[in-house]
Amino acid sequence: MDDVDRGILHTLQQDARNTTTREIGEQVGVTASTVSNRLGQLEADGIITNYLATLSYDQAGFPLHISISGTAPIVEREALAKQALNIPGVVNVRELMAGQNNIRLEAVGRSNDDITRVVTDLSELGMSISDEVLIRNQYYHPLAFLDPEIEI
Repeated sequence: MDDVDRGILHTLQQDARNTTTREIGEQVGVTASTVSNRLGQLEADGIITNYLATLSYDQAGFPLHISISGTAPIVEREALAKQALNIPGVVNVRELMAGQNNIRLEAVGRSNDDITRVVTDLSELGMSISDEVLIRNQYYHPLAFLDPEIEI
């Protein structure tokens, strides 16, 4: 990955929805066609895996946003993490390299009943729940390494 790729990725992390290949090219000093080719290669290489919107769950009608920590048996951890994504309300699953608390999830709901259902479903999958915490705010920041103006 060179400076052009890093510049493209940095720009996309700031606003992938409203930035054209021409605008990206102007920012990184290449043509729109070069940006398109580079995007295709970044996707083929698995560096760009998706283009996602960042949602305000509260504004979307889900005022409860929680973080859930739990433990899955090591041999079942990956399968359980993937199965957890199928539970309505689960929006993010992280599989951690740890013996205890090796799964972290985020879930949203409209009511306490929604959250209780998520936790019950996780337990039925085989996850031992150790903590549930209400998330007040969540902030995002583009990876600074990709900003061509920052030396790391």
